Amino acid sequence: MGENNKEALQRENTLRFIEAAEELIDEYGIDNVSVRKIAEKAGFHNSTIYLYFKDVNELILLASMKHFNEYSKALARLSSKNWDSTENFYFVWRFFVESMLKNPKIYYNFFFGKHGQDFGILFKRYYELFPEEADKLSPDLMDMYYGKNIQERCMKLLLTIKDKDNQITSKNINMINTIIVASVKYILEQKCMEPELDSDILTRDLMNIIEYTISK
Repeated sequence: MGENNKEALQRENTLRFIEAAEELIDEYGIDNVSVRKIAEKAGFHNSTIYLYFKDVNELILLASMKHFNEYSKALARLSSKNWDSTENFYFVWRFFVESMLKNPKIYYNFFFGKHGQDFGILFKRYYELFPEEADKLSPDLMDMYYGKNIQERCMKLLLTIKDKDNQITSKNINMINTIIVASVKYILEQKCMEPELDSDILTRDLMNIIEYTISK
């Protein structure tokens, strides 16, 4: 088999695994997806998964990426607006919080799961496999979007409003970043444990924390 054919087969099999995992996540939820179920649905032996992915967690992350589509499309719309950096900051955060609370377990796995520190790498791989789903973002948003983890993503957003009309400085920006990331994790954990919690109230609470942390 020629090199091009091997690459085509590898891509085809990778997509089959991702699509099978996507369907299982939609049908049974992220907590009820296993190597056996994915392999069976894709038409492969269990061990074949490890030829294409580091582990089942990486596969589940890639299969969950479609839940970022609405969020990424909102960022693309934002890229075309003439807002100042502070307006952009709050818009990005509010839409991110609203999006994550719709799928809290998936977002928790994205940012605080086993591969939460490899998120930027996984994003790039996903859009290489599904280039049609990539949206055009402004340079600042692109830089944030492909941050390797939530700490880096949050920091890149904070840097866009540093030394504006707020209390963010070089001395306290790391502390502010830590507080915001910890608050995101806490809110997500609450929603994962108690899905019936009101998402509007949780969104308001988290946005209030962010505003209080950075405002003068």
